Amino acid sequence: MATYQADKYNIGMHSYPSDLMSEQYGGNYAIFYINVNIDSKLLKGEGGGAEITDDKSYTRERGPLIAANLSGKQLVAGAVAERAIEGGVVGALANKNRFVGALQGSAVAAAPGAIGLGAVADIAGSTNRAQKRLKTAIALHIPNQLQIRYGTQWSEEDTTTALMLPLLSDAAQKAVGAKGMAQVAETGAAALALGGKAGMGPNAGAMSAATGLAFNPRKEQVFKGVDFRTFQVDYQFFPRSPEESRNVLNIIREFKLHMHPEFKDSNNFIYIYPSEFDIQYFANGTENQAIHRHTSCVLTEMSINYTPNASFNTFADGTPTQINVQLTFRELAQLDKESIQAGM
Repeated sequence: MATYQADKYNIGMHSYPSDLMSEQYGGNYAIFYINVNIDSKLLKGEGGGAEITDDKSYTRERGPLIAANLSGKQLVAGAVAERAIEGGVVGALANKNRFVGALQGSAVAAAPGAIGLGAVADIAGSTNRAQKRLKTAIALHIPNQLQIRYGTQWSEEDTTTALMLPLLSDAAQKAVGAKGMAQVAETGAAALALGGKAGMGPNAGAMSAATGLAFNPRKEQVFKGVDFRTFQVDYQFFPRSPEESRNVLNIIREFKLHMHPEFKDSNNFIYIYPSEFDIQYFANGTENQAIHRHTSCVLTEMSINYTPNASFNTFADGTPTQINVQLTFRELAQLDKESIQAGM
């Protein structure tokens, strides 16, 4: 768990309210750390440039492919191998002797796609999604709505065939004996086969109505995967001065800026991915271990309401006196038992 060190991050320009660290808020606050792609113009001095923190103590939870930071050469090799393995498996099923040939043929077939991938990697310059953390972070009070949803994916699958085949196989073996097909009927496998035909055939409805029998699909719940967590945080800003209102607008600008991509070059063919966020909740300077933690996130949606009370009011300089903001984030890593035990 992290301990916030104020000397390593600059939140003076991006915090709300201005007295966030006072006793009024009970020492509870959230910090949104911003991580920018290493090829971003923000890190290359354009428009003033952004300062990078030298803090190496933080750890990030991202998807396994992203975290691997594969090189362009590794990505191309992976594309060739994927196609080759697919073709090899098909070849092995058709004829084991043709496995090697199918493997080689698939590698050749994958070459055009691999070349395209290599060209993209070469044009992009950046070979992975490595990022640098900005020294300037956003510090806000705990959201007005703070909740998280956990979800897993299950589906219904028909298991009749898997259950039927062993029974039919046993019945067929017994039918080869002296009693012939009578043995099949005695085992009940014939009735099972007839029921399956009635349930799956083209005249299933008519046969079911005529016989008064319905086919049991013998369904099971099959685990499919884990949902990526998506969550929303709501903020109601009530700036007490023009200065505080301008600071709120700067915070909104930072979120808008970093949720969007940028073009790699003037040709505008290739995007550099948007920035990522690491969100941590603190209590008196230490990460709050009593509530959930987040994996690294991307900001997918942002809603700004300058007239939450159906009227537009401003200070003398035109800055709004109230702004409501909704931020929707999606996490980049899927959870498992280990991550839950780690506090996610």
